[in-house]
Amino acid sequence: MTQLVITAVGPDRPGLVGEITGHLQSAGGNILDSRMVNLRGQFALVLLMEAEAAAVDVLERTLPETLEAIGLKLTVTRQSPLRQPVAGVPMKLKTYSMDQPGIVHRITRVLHSNGVNIEELSSRQESAPFDGTPLFLMEMRVTVPPAMPIRKLRAELETLCDSLNCSLDFEPA
Repeated sequence: MTQLVITAVGPDRPGLVGEITGHLQSAGGNILDSRMVNLRGQFALVLLMEAEAAAVDVLERTLPETLEAIGLKLTVTRQSPLRQPVAGVPMKLKTYSMDQPGIVHRITRVLHSNGVNIEELSSRQESAPFDGTPLFLMEMRVTVPPAMPIRKLRAELETLCDSLNCSLDFEPA
């Protein structure tokens, strides 16, 4: 089996997911992992699929035309050989704060400096109840290296979040 990573972006509308997945399925593809989201009117897809080599060849030829016809910009990449997963402790990290530039960068910089691998990250801006002030929420799944003391990492994150006036939840996944 050969794996493909497919990314697509374009104007959102009803039926996109069905059209994309129908094309993949009819060509012999099997979806292994995917994320699809409407980002304020723009549909974004990241998808890992597998298929027999002949089906992958067909999909690499037909997907660009098919997805462009429904209004999406596309990339198709053959998956490199899988490497071993990063060893460590799986954790969930959530932050809540008033929206301000640099939150994602500053928190991920602390994680990077401690060798933490970000497995998944999602963020969104919401209006606070009653007054409508923009709130920023971020959630991550991370892997903390076995040699990294969780207490030390938590203390660094809490210090940073105090300076950002940010609430933090950091717990085992």
